[in-house]
Amino acid sequence: MKFFITTIITILCLCSKTSEKETDSTGSEQIQPKEYCMDSLMIDSLMDTLLADGFSFPVGDENGKGSYLSIQDKKKFNGWYKAVELAEIYTEYHWIHTGEDWNGQGGGNTDLGQPVYSTAKGMVIYADNYPAPWGNIILIKHNYLENGQLHTVFSQYAHLNEIRVKKNQVVNKRDTIGTIGQDPGKMYPAHLHFEIRKQSMGSYPADYWPSSHGKTVAWVKENYESPSDFIKNHKVLTMPANEEKILIAIKSKYEMTVYTGGKLHKKHEIALSQDPVGHKVGQGDNRLPEGEYRIIQKSKGPFSGKWAEYYGPAWIRINYPNNYDAENGYQEGLITKKERKSIIKANNTGKFPPKTTKLGGGIGIHGWNCEWVADGTQNLTWGCISMHNNELTELYKTLPLNTKIIILP
Repeated sequence: MKFFITTIITILCLCSKTSEKETDSTGSEQIQPKEYCMDSLMIDSLMDTLLADGFSFPVGDENGKGSYLSIQDKKKFNGWYKAVELAEIYTEYHWIHTGEDWNGQGGGNTDLGQPVYSTAKGMVIYADNYPAPWGNIILIKHNYLENGQLHTVFSQYAHLNEIRVKKNQVVNKRDTIGTIGQDPGKMYPAHLHFEIRKQSMGSYPADYWPSSHGKTVAWVKENYESPSDFIKNHKVLTMPANEEKILIAIKSKYEMTVYTGGKLHKKHEIALSQDPVGHKVGQGDNRLPEGEYRIIQKSKGPFSGKWAEYYGPAWIRINYPNNYDAENGYQEGLITKKERKSIIKANNTGKFPPKTTKLGGGIGIHGWNCEWVADGTQNLTWGCISMHNNELTELYKTLPLNTKIIILP
């Protein structure tokens, strides 16, 4: 996926659980924040400088390719391959494999001692020697942001010849953390055993082996990622702390805060959509979408047309539907395979995604036809964010195209 990174707008309800709807005396639904909202904690998580900005392969180059020079005989070999895949059943013991085994194309022990790289930025939580058949293991925790949501995975590197990091050490993507080795009994040629564990595996030890605990193939697939597929789908990720400008809007507070260079710059009151809780799923549902978007169009008034007065002085359009919306819409039967392809192609090439499908479109930030009062009931729009007209004019001047926008519940 191609990303356009200049600035980020983050729109979210910073609570440990989602807000609830209540109905006032007029019958309008209002956002009622849970009493245990943790604004500062969530903002700190989003602005964490330890968030991963993307994943790469642990051997060879960042794409798992490239040549290497054998330490044993100084011969040059081209390429790397996966000898064993995730959930593959192997050996006479019918073990279920928990990741991928990576070997150099030279075979045998030609890759012994070759560097092993951290797949992404993170913190080392284990770096020690374990009983056979493991040997030296490193386990790294990675937090990352995907489509506006915080996630955690754990990467494991086993059978290492050397460990070059320590517990609690922060590592960057492509840092050398060790070298390829063999299992302690040298039952197998040198190779890297590489896992990406899901967040559900956070409490499991570094040397956990599901087959020794009666786990099934289905369990393994539920709790482990396919490493190559995961890396390919997460090569570039948003890291808010590295962005020049970030806007964080808290829906339950009707508030949008501007951060510049990681520091709070200014807060804006905002009005939301007529149905303010929940992600937009279709045309006419009067909801503001949730996820990661970018600014694709800016226009200054005066405007013409039936709804011109509601734009106020300016219009800033985002690329709803994004690729996640397209995939979800296709899975739900709302759009065709052809429409999904068209949306994804437009987003990946920096163009406007179609707004004529059942998912809807034409979502963005605008003003209003009058001054609204920030009393917690300003649910006005048909799926957009509304700002005070004078503040919109100010923001419009400083917000470039391709600015990223993250909208959370």
